[in-house]
Amino acid sequence: MRICRAAVVALATGAALSAADTISYYEEVRPLLQVHCSGCHQPANLLSGLDITSYGGILRGGSKHGASIIKGAPDRSPLVGLVAGRIEPRMPMGGAALGTDAVAVLERWVREGAEDDTPAEARAPQPPAEPPTYDQAPTITGMAFSPDGSLLAVGGFKEVVLHRLDGSGIEARLLGRSDKIHSIHFSPDGKRLVAIGGTPAQFGELQVWDLESHSLERSVTATPDTLFAGDLSPDGTRAVFGAADKSVRMVNLSSGEVLYTAGHHEDWVLQAVFGVDGKRIVSVSRDRAAKLADASTGAFLENVNFLRDKLYAIARHPRRDYVLIGGEDRVPYLYTMDRPRALKIADDSTLVRKFEEQDGQIFALAFSPDGSRLAVGGVAGEVPVYDSETGERITTCQVPGGIFVVAFHPDGGRLATGGFDGLVRIFEAATGSEVESFVPVPVEKARSDSDAGAAG
Repeated sequence: MRICRAAVVALATGAALSAADTISYYEEVRPLLQVHCSGCHQPANLLSGLDITSYGGILRGGSKHGASIIKGAPDRSPLVGLVAGRIEPRMPMGGAALGTDAVAVLERWVREGAEDDTPAEARAPQPPAEPPTYDQAPTITGMAFSPDGSLLAVGGFKEVVLHRLDGSGIEARLLGRSDKIHSIHFSPDGKRLVAIGGTPAQFGELQVWDLESHSLERSVTATPDTLFAGDLSPDGTRAVFGAADKSVRMVNLSSGEVLYTAGHHEDWVLQAVFGVDGKRIVSVSRDRAAKLADASTGAFLENVNFLRDKLYAIARHPRRDYVLIGGEDRVPYLYTMDRPRALKIADDSTLVRKFEEQDGQIFALAFSPDGSRLAVGGVAGEVPVYDSETGERITTCQVPGGIFVVAFHPDGGRLATGGFDGLVRIFEAATGSEVESFVPVPVEKARSDSDAGAAG
């Protein structure tokens, strides 16, 4: 939470703030409520009917106490009373009580009239009415093939672009609120598409799209910051993903309900995957840990890996409960989710195989559909393909550095890459030869000076 300098000094010294030093809803109150209250009081999880994620929701209040605040009267405002402990039960429910400085900021804001000073550009961003225009290709961080192999979905700016792989062009442009899409997933039956991302420092969003009508079924705003990569359960009913608030969240895709928020990590959680039967999940974080948890409750089970360096990517073997992880130390490690013996300090008994060190940090990992091959992408100017059983390099796909996503085609014969330069490249997985490359969004070429002069 950011508190203005004058407020910090006053709260520390007990001095009164001047009339000019008013508390800001957008900069002080909103972040405070998002951190401590939005987990239970948001559109996807309206505990007591209260939505704390918007100024309008705060004014409307909930089903138990009515309006959350009475402008000018913090002593009569239920929201203040609940977090201060004057009204039972104290909020946040099951969490640590707010500190006296945080409560004082909230009280002062209400006493001053509880005004909304949210900048116009930050108010409730909506999907664009028209597809965005591009003067250069955007960085690609989300990409996936449809189960039948006929479509390739690629994330752009506030959109997901669906490409037909028969060469006939773009099938649809799915326009959403999120500036960046970090993860794209098709449901097993190919009828839905789930996009996970957000706008940094504003919101994290999960989108559920109906692919027959190309319409948005559901938008779930889960956090006040962006969401990172995730996975769908084997039956396609749930999504799990990591977030910048150090949490792992599980969402019911039909209802949009956030089933739970797990806080086992100590830094950004950059990706999470389901086990083969959907009963367990593994998440990786910049805190160096690959953490195993119960998928139904989010309860932490144990660390899968020996802690080495920051982790950025994970992929699960399609047929076994093996996970491939990689990150800062440039080495892909293959681990089993089932420990062969009792855990000991500095234990690495779950390690199945260590692959060769890469020429740069690892940002993307993928298994072929049958699990026989795996691909590694990142800072290095290549994407190597390995035999997952022997660890031997099969071939190398030559690409510029800065690969953030790799994906095998359902037939296993092709591999797509995307990254910093905004190009989708498709390779033969067995030979590493490039089949095609293209910019996945329409780019408007800038006019040359001579063209501009002629037009004038």
